[in-house]
Amino acid sequence: MRENLRTNFLGVEMPNPFMLASAPPARDRDMIDRAFQAGWGGAVIKTLTQYTGEEGSEIRDVSPRIFPIRGSGGVFKNVIFGYMNIELTSQKTNEESCEDISFLKKRWPDRAVIASILYGHAPIKEKWQRAAADCELAGADAIELNFSCPHGCSEIGSGVSIGGNPAKIREIIGWVKEATRLPLITKLTALSDIVYAAALSEECGADAICAINTISSMPGIDLETFRPRMNAGGVGTAGGLSGHMIKPIALRSVLEIARAVKIPVSGSGGIYDWREAAEFILAGASTLQICSAVMEQGYGIIGGLCNGLSAYMERMGFKDIDAFRGRALGSIVHHADIDRGRLFKPYLDIMKCSCCGKCAVSCRDAGYQAITLSRGGVRIELERCTGCGLCYGLCPNEALTPVETRV
Repeated sequence: MRENLRTNFLGVEMPNPFMLASAPPARDRDMIDRAFQAGWGGAVIKTLTQYTGEEGSEIRDVSPRIFPIRGSGGVFKNVIFGYMNIELTSQKTNEESCEDISFLKKRWPDRAVIASILYGHAPIKEKWQRAAADCELAGADAIELNFSCPHGCSEIGSGVSIGGNPAKIREIIGWVKEATRLPLITKLTALSDIVYAAALSEECGADAICAINTISSMPGIDLETFRPRMNAGGVGTAGGLSGHMIKPIALRSVLEIARAVKIPVSGSGGIYDWREAAEFILAGASTLQICSAVMEQGYGIIGGLCNGLSAYMERMGFKDIDAFRGRALGSIVHHADIDRGRLFKPYLDIMKCSCCGKCAVSCRDAGYQAITLSRGGVRIELERCTGCGLCYGLCPNEALTPVETRV
């Protein structure tokens, strides 16, 4: 057990900050039980939307519904950059999900077991409140309000359509607070007003924010059949994008929310290794929710996540997560506040340069024509360079590095 990873989230003591997001890897108690055995610190169960015996309550998934997004060719042909997912909420009844919660909490009292709920059909208030009360009775540690699913549910006025509607955020948080004493987490996704939605959630009584959910996307169109690359019977729909591709958006969302609210933030979106986990903590996250990396590599990744993050903390002298949570926030400023008097131009290390010409081509056709390639090698005309940074960002050998020059 890595003692420096111990985390208190909403009053729950966890062995580490890593949690399964409310997604396919957290579908049922047997799966979550195996994840906890592997070492995960918590889990948010697949979102509840059903009731036992309720007429018309059956929710059925389409097939196929999860699509890996790969590179279009060359060396990236078999590289998975993310996933498009149109899987709906839990296929279990509320009663079955609550039985899972009860089982897991009794078996794993030191792990966070969080319920996720989402409703869109009338009578809406009664459904949100009944589900919340049921989850509390089952022993859940907290309730995550799914205000962010971008597909299926949003078509009936639920999911992401709630997260983009301030009146709905206020109304539903109020309903649920009437029905339970459990801490409430609002799960949001990357809308233009996500920071406002997070601040409003805090104002209405939410105890934490989770950011972000998947982002509405279309993975591609087959050039021969003209149909979506993921389709069921020839037709498809937009779905939720997850994985590496959304990490920069998720990280930006977390740091902006962390600066705007005083309640904890659970970071989610494109976290694959301990380095990315550390970045989210530096941006203000208290816990880390993961889905895509588990879908691709299994629950066993928790060992590398914990060992890597713990070793980093020891090397940096951080005794616990709180010691470095949010440490990067002070260096993130508005565009207008960046010093225009500092100019960074490329320095060429000829021992590393392979003369591949990437820098010359990019500078010629997207820069300021300051770099040329000839038989004599790469030549940089520093007087023409404006320090855009494109060249050293593209160099595959790190032969170009920025050197500061005063304007």
